[in-house]
Amino acid sequence: MHVDEIVAGANATNVAANWEDAHRYTPSCKHRRRLVLDWLKPLQFTDCLDAGCAQAFLLQAIVQRFGVAGFGCDMSDEVIARNRLAQPDCSFEVVDLVRDAWPGGRQFDLVVCSEVLEHLPDWRPAVGHLTRMSRKELLITVPSGKVRTVDRLLGHNSHFAGPELIAEIESHGFTVLRRAYWGFPFHSFYKVLISRLSPARLYESFAGGRPYGPGKKLVAKALDLLFYANDLFPCGCLLLVHARRKS
Repeated sequence: MHVDEIVAGANATNVAANWEDAHRYTPSCKHRRRLVLDWLKPLQFTDCLDAGCAQAFLLQAIVQRFGVAGFGCDMSDEVIARNRLAQPDCSFEVVDLVRDAWPGGRQFDLVVCSEVLEHLPDWRPAVGHLTRMSRKELLITVPSGKVRTVDRLLGHNSHFAGPELIAEIESHGFTVLRRAYWGFPFHSFYKVLISRLSPARLYESFAGGRPYGPGKKLVAKALDLLFYANDLFPCGCLLLVHARRKS
């Protein structure tokens, strides 16, 4: 399969249904979940919506860590059907964030949206719906820096410098309280390296829907341990933003 063929299918409605093991094991996903959980520690919330939840590993971790009611939405009907079976204690709905919010105008103390906006050709309406669904807290993660070949293979349309996303969030009655960049040097170098090697082959191997065997899990674990060193540097190609609704 060629790069252009993968890119053409990367934004298909149900493409995320094939990424279960990639979301479960890859170090970038695991560290994003870790960082989000750390950022949530000082916040007070009784329910949480994971908007664009995919396999909802993040939502599951939030519910277990903080003992709150869990809700998830995604545009993929396959993903939502599987989540309803896998996590019956949480509520899931099919929602296209560009076009709509949670049915009935439901709001949540906390809305988390992790690695979603970069997939949308027009991300600003989605931010409007995210803020509309948040009663109090909003936490967004997006990639920053250059859009590389591997990013296009994953369906990324754009990356974020930071100010444009913050301005859009604050235009909807929120105040950004915290922002941070993470990933330098090892996550950043990892993305450069795989984009220069054989990105299409690596994508098919690690994110093409094939189950992870012992070899892939070992590689993912080694990178996972290495990525903790990124905490020493306040920069990188992952942007986290926490905002709160103005009282």
